Amino acid sequence: MRRSSAPRAPFRLTLCAALLGALGAPGHAQEQLAGSSFNEEFLGIGGDQPHADLSLFSFGNRVLAGKYMVDVSLNERGAGQTEIRFAAKDGKNDAEPCLTRAMLDAWGVNVAVFPELAGAADEACIELTKVIPDAAVTYDAGKQRLFVSIPQAALKRSARGAVGPEKWDKGITAAMLDYQVNFARYSGNNYRNDTNPFAPPQNVFDGNPFAERDKNLQRNTLFAGLRAGFNFGDWRFRHFSTYNRGIDGKSRWQGINTYMQRDIASINGRLLIGDGNTPGNFFDSLPFRGVQLSSDDAMLPDSQQGYAPTIRGVAQTNARVTVRQNGYVIYSTFVAPGPFVIDDLYPTASSGDLEVTIAEADGRETKYTQAFSAVPTLLREGTWRYSATVGKYRNGYDGGTVLGVRPSLSQPVFMQATLARGLGNEFSLYGGILMANMYQSLLAGVGKNLRDFGAVSVDLSSARTTDRTPVNGVKTYDGQSVRFLYSKAFLTSGTNFRVAGYRYSTSGYRTFQEAVQMQDLRPFESFNSRRNEVRFEVSQQVGDLGTVFASARQQSYWGTSAKDRLVQLGYSGNYKQFGYSVFYNYTTSLNRPAVRQVMFTLSIPLGDTRASAQYAVTRDSTGRVNQQASVYGSAFDDSRLTYNVTAGAANQDGGSSGSASASYLSQVGRFDVGHSQGRGYGQSTFGVSGGVLIHGGGVTMSQPLGETVALVQAPKASGVGFESQPGVATDWAGNAIIPNLTPYRLNRLAIRTGDLGDTVEVKNAATEVVPTRGAVVVAKFETSVGFRLLMVLTDAKGRMLPLGSKIENEAGQEVGIVGPDGQAFVTGAGSSGQLTVRWGQGKADQCVVPYSLPDEKNPPPIRELNGQCAAAVPIDVQPKGAE
Repeated sequence: MRRSSAPRAPFRLTLCAALLGALGAPGHAQEQLAGSSFNEEFLGIGGDQPHADLSLFSFGNRVLAGKYMVDVSLNERGAGQTEIRFAAKDGKNDAEPCLTRAMLDAWGVNVAVFPELAGAADEACIELTKVIPDAAVTYDAGKQRLFVSIPQAALKRSARGAVGPEKWDKGITAAMLDYQVNFARYSGNNYRNDTNPFAPPQNVFDGNPFAERDKNLQRNTLFAGLRAGFNFGDWRFRHFSTYNRGIDGKSRWQGINTYMQRDIASINGRLLIGDGNTPGNFFDSLPFRGVQLSSDDAMLPDSQQGYAPTIRGVAQTNARVTVRQNGYVIYSTFVAPGPFVIDDLYPTASSGDLEVTIAEADGRETKYTQAFSAVPTLLREGTWRYSATVGKYRNGYDGGTVLGVRPSLSQPVFMQATLARGLGNEFSLYGGILMANMYQSLLAGVGKNLRDFGAVSVDLSSARTTDRTPVNGVKTYDGQSVRFLYSKAFLTSGTNFRVAGYRYSTSGYRTFQEAVQMQDLRPFESFNSRRNEVRFEVSQQVGDLGTVFASARQQSYWGTSAKDRLVQLGYSGNYKQFGYSVFYNYTTSLNRPAVRQVMFTLSIPLGDTRASAQYAVTRDSTGRVNQQASVYGSAFDDSRLTYNVTAGAANQDGGSSGSASASYLSQVGRFDVGHSQGRGYGQSTFGVSGGVLIHGGGVTMSQPLGETVALVQAPKASGVGFESQPGVATDWAGNAIIPNLTPYRLNRLAIRTGDLGDTVEVKNAATEVVPTRGAVVVAKFETSVGFRLLMVLTDAKGRMLPLGSKIENEAGQEVGIVGPDGQAFVTGAGSSGQLTVRWGQGKADQCVVPYSLPDEKNPPPIRELNGQCAAAVPIDVQPKGAE
């Protein structure tokens, strides 16, 4: 059997690869009536190898007929991926894309105004350039991208960021469980159990000297949050509950909500049955159990979206931050020492004050109320926003007080409806009604887009409350409340008023929550209703020096001079590689003393290590000064591991302290660990969170799921990661979960091709999905598993096969081309099989090469083989080097 010489292999392998690329990577679609001519005998100079029929190359890079998955670009903007059939045309060298009426309609073409399109059959190919004047279509097969240019007048009118309902994917039937568990162990004198003062003192010789002497000095806390759900068709079934065992040893399960919901795309709405919250853009948001039909702003284009609440604060140790809304614990996490920002709250209500508790590792607690309310949305002309709710008011309180106020336990039945309409001249009108047996309220308002001067809304509400407490008898309160809201971004000056508002209420005005609270008043207990409220958020860019931000809220009450007040000021900037910031926080609430904090931080990156060092100093209203030095950063190529190490000292009884924490994003979840140690206390924390998805293909573990997810299926490709998804990778079956997708929007998912290995190839390295809210959508990646072979092919007489011959596998797919000296690079080969080699159009211009790979303990990435090709009788294949 003839073998090629080793010194010539690199050059000839390169030429072979060049021929393979010339055949398999076509360029722009082109029309050539006459091909290029060249002397094929030049390929045989210096050798005796015959050559194949190379007429295919006479027309450059050809686009062959067949189906291709291509990226579509409509007027220079991505329009998603589509499988398009390319059909051969008489008189044209390249196959042309077959565009159908359904494709054009999905891309936003107004097919109804073109008779040729409206009346075309479903699978008929549309000659776009003839139907729509000035339209154009070009194809770049090297990038597998189809460029479509259509005049704006031929497109449907849609707002920026809009994705039509016809592209929404409701997903598959699946069950899921999202979980979060945080455990903390405390020790030290700060957490000593109260002992019996009358018990006789013990000395070191009393009892068992080997017993744990500090057992009564340790406490454990545990928080667990579970979100279980099931998807069937358009319906989403969900249950969310939490378990909380505090440092006092008391345990409590809370059912946060249980509901089922579905989209109603025809009215941009959502139907919910069970536990939910009323919209908070007009009336205050109310938790309820009942039925709700409301519009979903997420179905609207990006240009019409609102905003979510952001919580800022300062932690002096490795602290636990707990967020409550209406008595329910909706968020709990541990944060590293220093300023923190929470901007990923799970959507439970569009407004409603958030009760924030910062529990330090040494036992100190800071509490404040974070106001949260959305500006009434200004609507485009002709659009609607609506909601209708019937249900029972509910809360999670079981007695006691919250921030010094005893909440209500009553749960009356109520009905609420709101409606908003966008009018001409950039006006919006809105109104609502709220009815219960002891409360009635009407609201009406108007909003106006002032263009260069921002957006403003003013509304007036009137309420009647009937108090039926046993002490007061039946008593009626009537009152009114007027509210003014303003929002503006001054782009030229860098000033952004996110929301600024003022509200005044008469002494007889009650909100529904206040009216419910009044029903539980004890004898001789007074009630103070709200009087004035002022709030704003503003940020200012100061040239290249940094950014200043401020937020404030003040609430006063009738019958008392006490006020609720929250003021937060900050400044952050950079000087060369140094970053610095100043943060001030002031908070006080009814019947509670004021708390002040000021913090200064200075940070610098530590070279190219993806780590930074930070110094921070904090002073509070008690005169306590706390200084900290930290090192924090991330590790691994996708930053799936983050860490923080801090050492600190305080001027008061705190003394010195230290803490360390780390978080790791793995394929099956997120793991958090931390430890803090100081004078009189110790705290060790461990957290784990993740998700489990049960689907038709089995069970897949993942990181925390969030609301909307994608199930990636890449068969036989295990351990493959994804771009912009730290820690996410396919399991043994090739499945993976991409969490936290954006509903009703294009979500691009891309495989990290470097993780595919030597035997796996993927046809489409990226895909796009448009899920509905709460959906589990499937994202499929076509993979092929096989070996890469470098073969030297000869005929039965030992002669090299013709240069340029095509090599096909058993399925008829082209897998290689014969190069100089019979060398061929073959991809996607199995451990054994046969290849067909073609060098002409006739049946005699082909032969078959059987092969079988030997077992090797550590095989190289490219296996080398020699083989003979015969038309009828298979010839054995012998590995290189074999006798």
